[in-house]
Amino acid sequence: MEWPHFYPVNCPPMEAKPASGKIYRLVRSDPAQEKDFKSLFEENPQGFKNEPNIRICIGCGLSVHTDLRDSERLKKRVRKFKNRRIAEGELNPTLGMIQHTPSSRFKSHHTWWVPVRAEPWVIFNVIGERNSG
Repeated sequence: MEWPHFYPVNCPPMEAKPASGKIYRLVRSDPAQEKDFKSLFEENPQGFKNEPNIRICIGCGLSVHTDLRDSERLKKRVRKFKNRRIAEGELNPTLGMIQHTPSSRFKSHHTWWVPVRAEPWVIFNVIGERNSG
């Protein structure tokens, strides 16, 4: 697989697995667009200056969840995500590599590395918000 030129050496990491399964991502657009699939590193490479390769590698991947509830919680709890929409997509191995990278708040968090020439936005659909009762 060919990776973007800005990925550091050994990125994605050896622990990553071929992409597969249903995932959720917060997006700004409906329908999802290419700009909704930019990594933190692409948006702010200077923010990773002097960071070790593994931190840069994580920053080159996209944050996604495998549990819809984690995306809903992120949207509610983090102000910058309040107006984003939740998009659902079904990954397959042609769309890169993925690794489970949970946090204490978001157990289903994964990092997804997208290869060159992939168009992930075409497999994502914005979904309606569930009522949390």
